[in-house]
Amino acid sequence: MLLLFLVVNTSSPAVAEVVRVGIHDKPPLSLVDDQGGVQGFVVDLLDLMAVEEGWDLEYVPCSWDECNNLLSLGEIDMLTPISSSEAKQRRLDYNRESLYVNWGQIVMAGKDVIKSPLDLANKTVVALSSDPHFADLKELAARFDIRVRFLEVGDYESVLAWVDHGPVDAGLVPRTFDLAGFKQYPLIKSSVIFNPSEIRIALSPLKGQIPNAKLIQRLDYHLTRMKGDRSSAFYQAQERWFRDKDKTEIPEWLRWVLLLLLLLLLLLAGGVMVLRRQVRLRTGEIREVNERFAAFMKHLPGIAYMKSAAGQFLFVNPAWERTNHLNEAAVLGRSAAEIWPDRDLSTWAQDERMALESGRVVESTEVHPWGERPSQWQMIRFPIVGQTGETEMVGGIGLDVTAQKETARELKHLHHQLQLLLESAGDGICGLNGLGRCTFANSAALEMLGYTREELTGAKFHDLVQHTRADETPYPEDESPLYGAYHQGRQAHVEDGVFWHGEGYRLAVEYSAYPIANGGDMPGAVVIFRPARSN
Repeated sequence: MLLLFLVVNTSSPAVAEVVRVGIHDKPPLSLVDDQGGVQGFVVDLLDLMAVEEGWDLEYVPCSWDECNNLLSLGEIDMLTPISSSEAKQRRLDYNRESLYVNWGQIVMAGKDVIKSPLDLANKTVVALSSDPHFADLKELAARFDIRVRFLEVGDYESVLAWVDHGPVDAGLVPRTFDLAGFKQYPLIKSSVIFNPSEIRIALSPLKGQIPNAKLIQRLDYHLTRMKGDRSSAFYQAQERWFRDKDKTEIPEWLRWVLLLLLLLLLLLAGGVMVLRRQVRLRTGEIREVNERFAAFMKHLPGIAYMKSAAGQFLFVNPAWERTNHLNEAAVLGRSAAEIWPDRDLSTWAQDERMALESGRVVESTEVHPWGERPSQWQMIRFPIVGQTGETEMVGGIGLDVTAQKETARELKHLHHQLQLLLESAGDGICGLNGLGRCTFANSAALEMLGYTREELTGAKFHDLVQHTRADETPYPEDESPLYGAYHQGRQAHVEDGVFWHGEGYRLAVEYSAYPIANGGDMPGAVVIFRPARSN
């Protein structure tokens, strides 16, 4: 019987590793049906990797906010799709090889009248409130002072319905959104795109740094291998989910009819009418370009100018006029030496000549001693090529960086003073973020704990220093007073604590932990420790 038990026990198959994956509805990257079933491009890729790794995937359908909450609580192991910028902003671990590159795109009804973000001025745009590209579009409009009325809805079909029925002018959808699946809304995608973002897989911070690193290595290995083979399942899934399903072949007879109509139109219109029409169109395009250029230059926060190859001013923007206390009429057609004969402008002339002769952009930081106090400017000078292909003009754009430079100097000085203060302290001092990772440590802390600054910074403080009690039993992180400080904002003082040296022996220490309030859920903390008084 004992032999039979051993044979049965050793021959039983290994239990597959269960991996819980949070999936939110973002077609065609991921789709969730009414019964909770999931499919999509990222689901196909994860299924392929799970077969090779022996994972037992459990997909957890959830909304975007629910998925993020489950990930932070450790109730799911992975979250996808998520952009690299969102994962970085939330300080999550994520894989390095992208699954897909997505971006925001404007949709509208009828003719393509929106060709740039400036065309959104005085228009109403509807968007999904949770769309990550929505915030970027609002920031873009605010940055260039484009007055746009925004309307928020709960799903992408509502976006299409609002645009199609007319109450709004345009809508916002991601690049991956398939208009062919909603033929009841005859909309088109405009040429306006923005906010490119790489789609990644985020991991739960509660799994630990080492397990996440191993999982990331396996994910990136499979993605790199599949993307390197054009015949792999990666590109087959891409063709399945992202091919243009709305392409229609124009019948041959219709092409001949259209050609005949075009020829008749040309004969009836005549050469003179065609020429006049082309002139009007060209004039309108030039006027539109000039208006956009003028609007852009009016709201540009820095100075801008253009000069001829001989050095005469051809254009200055309003910011240039305010900065130099001169209006455009007083400088056009004149050189800088004629306008300011008593100033040393050799640096300006040298950079402009270099841009003209080399045909490249020339950047420099200049100190302008004129005015009430000296100011520092970040200048960019560049050649402007004419219709003949020759460099005919030079342009310049400049930003006043005086405040930024002064702030940088002050911050550097404060950082130096803080570093001196930390290094002069006899006690060990470490800073922990809301996840318990070490953000800084002074020399006394490194010496007492036996780690280098590179080894300690960025690592989990508990995993290196407080993983075991004095009786050598495991010490759960959430039972430590340090956890209460950096995760829950509770101050703590312990006189008989135990830390572990980098060489493996324990240290009897007295330590205090003070939470750092930053307005978030996990504040972080400062830990101050010294050898216990009994030592």
